[in-house]
Amino acid sequence: MKLQRIQLLFLLFILMTVRPLVLRAQEDIGNEYRITLFPSHKVTETIGGFGYLGYVFNPEKNYQSYYLGWPCATYTPNSWLQFWGGLIGVYTSNESKADQLELRPFAGVKLFLPNRLKWNIYNWTRYEYRALQNRSTHEWNNYSRMRLRFGVEIPLCSIEKAWQPGGFYGMADVEPYYRFDTKQFDPFRIRGGIGYIMKSAPLRFELIYYAQYTQPTEESGLIYTDNIFRLNIKIGLHSGILGSVFNPSFDD
Repeated sequence: MKLQRIQLLFLLFILMTVRPLVLRAQEDIGNEYRITLFPSHKVTETIGGFGYLGYVFNPEKNYQSYYLGWPCATYTPNSWLQFWGGLIGVYTSNESKADQLELRPFAGVKLFLPNRLKWNIYNWTRYEYRALQNRSTHEWNNYSRMRLRFGVEIPLCSIEKAWQPGGFYGMADVEPYYRFDTKQFDPFRIRGGIGYIMKSAPLRFELIYYAQYTQPTEESGLIYTDNIFRLNIKIGLHSGILGSVFNPSFDD
């Protein structure tokens, strides 16, 4: 009972933190809606492959984006260490400016903190190279960035039933992005959400909210500019892929 109270208090903390951020939305704040699909497959006991399909819509800022990630893979030599790598492609259709094509190879490492509560406490650091093409002029520009995510995923059930089908879990993290071209952190995200593991199929559903802070100008510093609402659908093409470690997730 004590553990369940801690888990419920954690979920309430997420909701209390996120709700004021949503209420702060103004006319100049973008509201971005995302749906993403992650088919994944356990190749061996240590190697997993996954894809990434995504659709993004922002009515205030008048753009739509389409994501395709492939090939992407993870290598997990032990329970506390995981390596990531792959390629993401993004096409953004803009109403008020030129469309954009992006190619984004990435590589990273995810470190887990072992604990008896079966919480996923982790740091996920990844390097991304962004090659961006203006579809009107066909000119390319590029820059690199580093993403530093510090997060936790907590099963909202007893330790014995943690990460089993039919269970809920909460999640929260912060993620600063460091751009090497401007030598600034941009954007910065705070995230909270809840997930559910299906009983009848190897599926996970996650409802997530992000508060995003960006630097519109060099002088502005980080300011609150976007709400991001997201539905993740994770499909395990192998019965073991949806465990707490073999649980790939990706975002922009």
